[in-house]
Amino acid sequence: MIKQADMTGPDMLEWLRSRRSVRTFTDEPVARDVLVRLLEGATSAPSNTNRQPWRFTVVRAAAVRAQLVAAVARKVHEMTEIIKRSRHAEDFGSYGDFFHEPLASAQVIVIPQYREYPDLIANMIESGGGDPSRFSTASAMQAELCSTSAAIMALLLQAHAEGLGACMMAGPMVARHEIQTLLEIAEPWRMIGAIAIGHPTGEAPPRGRKPLDRVVHWIEEEDR
Repeated sequence: MIKQADMTGPDMLEWLRSRRSVRTFTDEPVARDVLVRLLEGATSAPSNTNRQPWRFTVVRAAAVRAQLVAAVARKVHEMTEIIKRSRHAEDFGSYGDFFHEPLASAQVIVIPQYREYPDLIANMIESGGGDPSRFSTASAMQAELCSTSAAIMALLLQAHAEGLGACMMAGPMVARHEIQTLLEIAEPWRMIGAIAIGHPTGEAPPRGRKPLDRVVHWIEEEDR
């Protein structure tokens, strides 16, 4: 077991900073036992009332991966043809390629999903004659979506620990209906993007991060 002393707080921060979104991969397969660890890492995430509202479809079959990529590419082509007629044609340019290109070289594509559960607190409020919309209960805060997002981040970190490259992608959602049909994902499950996984072709360049003074608001005791 890894002990806390094996990695200091600053060490951990540097390791977190070294994670990159990898978009190009070699053709080396990813072992199934490694993928199992990625998924176990994902399912270690916290969730509201421990409901664990997530599910993952792991696509390793090359033919199915190709179908998935083609579905996204078709949707992007449709979008591109429409945007060409607008004043945004130059802005969009080849941007749509990012919606599917990382998937094309990935050896594994993971489709994370979440499901919503009945909002028990909202139901209790309603049964007492109250208006649930006056309160931020689980439905209002999209608790299941937040929990599954935490699971996705845990999966990405486990992939980093395994020396793999990974990229969480929102772009494939343009073909959500087609992908869900292809992979037999049905209600109550809902797809949340796609994760491209594989052995990286090289080291991905660092991406800038907003400084803390732009994203953090401190509320502290006044100096006395």
